Amino acid sequence: MKKYLLMIATIALMTACGADGKSSNSASGSEASDAPETYSVEYEFGSSSGSNYECFNIFDTEKQKTEFEAVIDGDKVTITMPMKVMVKASEIKGSLKDGTAIFTVENSSEKGRIEFKIADADKVDYDAEYKKLKEGDIMTFNMVGETTKDVLDKMNNNWGRFSLLF
Repeated sequence: MKKYLLMIATIALMTACGADGKSSNSASGSEASDAPETYSVEYEFGSSSGSNYECFNIFDTEKQKTEFEAVIDGDKVTITMPMKVMVKASEIKGSLKDGTAIFTVENSSEKGRIEFKIADADKVDYDAEYKKLKEGDIMTFNMVGETTKDVLDKMNNNWGRFSLLF
């Protein structure tokens, strides 16, 4: 009889909590929408300009597949992602911290373009980091840009090109 009552109590508890054992009215449910979600994209480089264009070898940098975070606020999306590019043996002519990059999803129109800026230039001295590297090394920049939800959806699990404006 005790086993029967224990079985009934277990079934009742599982029913109250849901099939996966988690409560259906979790307190953290509303907080989850504020957390960044992870997406992925494959990218390559299409062009390079600016005072430091000679510092990076975009043509020998291999395609990169990377995960990135996106925070969605209505239709506004803020994307933070790493961008890796191969270093050339060249002297910096202007600070890298002001660098931007234009990302174009697939071969899309202006609507599929996102302007990225260096996200952490106030925390990372990219000029000093560059000087430590030698030709052929890979340098990673943390980039941030804003777009819309439809461009994010098109970008996710897809490919695109960066144009460096460093």
